[in-house]
Amino acid sequence: YAIGNALEVQEAIDTLKGHGPADLNELCYTLGSQMVVLGGKAETIEEARVLLEEVVANGAALEVLKKFIAAQGGDPLVVDEPARLPQAKFITEIPAKQAGYVAKIEAEDIGTAAMLLGAGRATKESEIDLAVGLVLRKKVGDKVEAGESLMTIYANQENVDAVMEKIYAHVHISTEKVAAPKLIEAI
Repeated sequence: YAIGNALEVQEAIDTLKGHGPADLNELCYTLGSQMVVLGGKAETIEEARVLLEEVVANGAALEVLKKFIAAQGGDPLVVDEPARLPQAKFITEIPAKQAGYVAKIEAEDIGTAAMLLGAGRATKESEIDLAVGLVLRKKVGDKVEAGESLMTIYANQENVDAVMEKIYAHVHISTEKVAAPKLIEAI
């Protein structure tokens, strides 16, 4: 998953092209199917899911995203040309220090790490850097080898030591296998 404005837009584009992470795609289809039924556009969840899968496959979902972006004063061409999005100057991989399984990711603290890059605001006066953020490469329950990337830092500052320290302090690796959490607990 991505944390950071341009990175989140790119992930949304990938998902609407059907290329997003499998769990994010499933979450979108599950929640979206509920909304389609509630909106009266389908009678059953199954029928709604088919409709959603069709609009992703035929590109209609991407066209709606372009309209949303334009309506908010953005450049809809970013959907077809993601390089138009703000780009970070520095990209740093965060390698796992040990092999094992991702046991816990403390989301609030990872969000704070992204804020240190400028992806969020410490105060309402803080400026947001749209190009920076974090991309998680491993999720809770995933197996990881020593040296394998846990996360990627996208920054406009060369020194990201404080961000790396925060990530290492709040991503926990266990030597024992850890089950991935349920994607959806209940509907």
